[in-house]
Amino acid sequence: MRVSLRPMGEETTTKDIAEWRLEPISGADRELVEQISLPPEQEEFAGTLDEVFGRLNEPDAVGLEQGFAVIAPDDRGVVGFFVLREGLRRPPWAPPGTVSLHNFRVRPGMQGQGVGRRCIALLEDWFARERPIQPQLMLAVNERNTAAIAAYRKIGFVDTGRRHDEGAGDQFVFVKPMA
Repeated sequence: MRVSLRPMGEETTTKDIAEWRLEPISGADRELVEQISLPPEQEEFAGTLDEVFGRLNEPDAVGLEQGFAVIAPDDRGVVGFFVLREGLRRPPWAPPGTVSLHNFRVRPGMQGQGVGRRCIALLEDWFARERPIQPQLMLAVNERNTAAIAAYRKIGFVDTGRRHDEGAGDQFVFVKPMA
């Protein structure tokens, strides 16, 4: 596992994430992430688990849309969850060849404790192994979701200046170089 850098010169060391795991999950694995139910004000932005797993169970999702559970060491179990989309499943704001991040959630009670940073560090390692030619990871975040905007900036995402409206208000398009 390589060392990733946090913004502002802080490092996420191998020791910080050595015992953490990123596990691919399928549409049949919903029970693994049920414990990451979010308060309504956060679920509004992340999407409900019904929506997320409905998409993961669609036949055309195979190979193009993948869920991941983030497993913490000790007895904490699943502490994070997100979905990656690529190819024909990528959203209209993501250019061809891009991998996009969706439905990112950290278990309530563990938010603000570096779990999101560890999730992204694990994702960077996954990119290095599984998508070494992918230059960037992109996401869209609702302009009203100020907590998520601050968190994404803190873990190295940069606002591209592009905006997208998905019906729930303007979405800021962020990018994180992965090379």
